[in-house]
Amino acid sequence: MLRLFSEESYNALSVVETEKRQMQEIEWSNLINTGESVSGFIDDRIPFRYTLISAYKSINNVIDGQYQKVATAVGQMLYSAGAEKKDKIVERGQTNKPIVPGEEVQVATEDIIDDDAFYPLRVNQDVIVGRFGWLFLYGENEYECYVGSNILSEDEMQHYVNLVNQLQSICAARGKELYVLIAPNKSSVYPKYMPTVEKVDDWRRISRLYEKMQNEAKAPFIYPIIEELEASGTYQVYYKYDSHWNHLGGLYGTNALYAAMGVEQTDPASWIVGTQDADKYELYTYMGIPDSMVTHDDAEYTVDYRPDVTVNGLNVEKMICRTTSNGANEKKLCLIGDSFRVNMMPYISKDFTNCTFVHRDYMKEVSSDIKNADIIVIEAVERYDYEGFKTIQKVINLFSN
Repeated sequence: MLRLFSEESYNALSVVETEKRQMQEIEWSNLINTGESVSGFIDDRIPFRYTLISAYKSINNVIDGQYQKVATAVGQMLYSAGAEKKDKIVERGQTNKPIVPGEEVQVATEDIIDDDAFYPLRVNQDVIVGRFGWLFLYGENEYECYVGSNILSEDEMQHYVNLVNQLQSICAARGKELYVLIAPNKSSVYPKYMPTVEKVDDWRRISRLYEKMQNEAKAPFIYPIIEELEASGTYQVYYKYDSHWNHLGGLYGTNALYAAMGVEQTDPASWIVGTQDADKYELYTYMGIPDSMVTHDDAEYTVDYRPDVTVNGLNVEKMICRTTSNGANEKKLCLIGDSFRVNMMPYISKDFTNCTFVHRDYMKEVSSDIKNADIIVIEAVERYDYEGFKTIQKVINLFSN
């Protein structure tokens, strides 16, 4: 009835927009291998799906409110058993205090969080409210990745390996280089801020897939979790209220890619020139909190990378962006990815003279760029790893036509 009388209202309530992407379509040519495109097609088109989920969670949160008070009290008693014998003071540290834009970002010199302290899981509109106000995605496969409940089957992993090897063979025959980059989830890099939850399996989806890729894939498969974790001990590399890595985190991820390429790497911290307001509050938006109610207390480092290099055409907001520069590497590079590509673009565009950056939903418009590239980089965030392999299949199809 709503669709008949107000199609605009119907669409606003029915369509879910995530990762600024187009709604999924059924990949008929790939149905024999996987049915993921069918489930994605249905999920994107179920009327009022997100509205109903949100309503359920709101009601559930109200009912759960009193329970959480009891759970917190009981949990604290259980987790602190035996702690009465020692006076344990948890230093909350300087890194978790609100940072005024322009003020120096504090350096984390030690682990300031007691991971054993019970902290209940609280979810608001698909967003986890973590320790010290840090926000994490609950939906979009992030929570499943964190607790290890979405393990890939051996057949699924083998299918992904086969796709990488098939595209690698095609690229090698044409004199091209191929790299596959999976950007870590925020919860993978900052588990210390996550609530106390029971893990289904510590040997998670990405851990299993990464090991198999290292053993069987013929193209570099990069998952820069070590780089991001090590950096997070000193610097903040992901936004506090957004699901993405910040500019410095993007540079550490780019460095990991360069290590696989054999391209010169630099110390990311050496390019820090100051701080600025992070201005990234996506997860507050998910929760339905207007900007007027948001406390802007997150800051990030200002990174002035290779200031002597001039870049033309860089616009990180565009789904398709072509750049030229006087960088050191004259190979043509094409990076196909999701929103995590954005904070890599300012660096790669300075290191390569000719680049094409494209969101995976806009590949058809850059088919000639892909075919003419010397280097092809396929990027996807950990929670959407399967989208990266769909992209690989599309590139295979492109070269086969």
